[in-house]
Amino acid sequence: MHAQEFRVERVEVERVLALRQAVLRPHLGPQQRFELPDDRLESTLCLGAVLSDGTVVGTARLTREPPPFDARAQRSWRLRGMATAPSFRRRGVGSAIMRVLGAHVSAEGGGVLWCNARLAAVGFYEQGGLRRWGEVWDEPEIGPHVVMWTEVPAAGAARARAAGAEHDG
Repeated sequence: MHAQEFRVERVEVERVLALRQAVLRPHLGPQQRFELPDDRLESTLCLGAVLSDGTVVGTARLTREPPPFDARAQRSWRLRGMATAPSFRRRGVGSAIMRVLGAHVSAEGGGVLWCNARLAAVGFYEQGGLRRWGEVWDEPEIGPHVVMWTEVPAAGAARARAAGAEHDG
């Protein structure tokens, strides 16, 4: 059996709600929906890892929101609702979504990218360059979380640093 190919693209939030709820809020009943207050804002970036048949197997969303610490940055971006279908975990879906999120933040001028991570996902985020901030807390009905963050350079700044490194002698 060969790996199914997917592409990461901007999607309407309606396409990701079932996956997000199944993975992140399985305690909610079928009559409840795991929607976030800013899901439908034009400024919210909702991504999906989409198979060729249109099935969404991974998702995350990004909004402009300050972190719970003094970031000393003009821009900050909150990652929420990151979920991958269990049968597609460890196949690069989450990493691909993180790359697209990072590229988006970079293209928009960079800044702090942060999230409230479940402890079970800390290793995944650390592999993506995020680090912990603060103490672990227990989110009722969901479990222990910790804030994680990284600084994403602006697209031009990253290119300038790379060019400077090439010329260091």
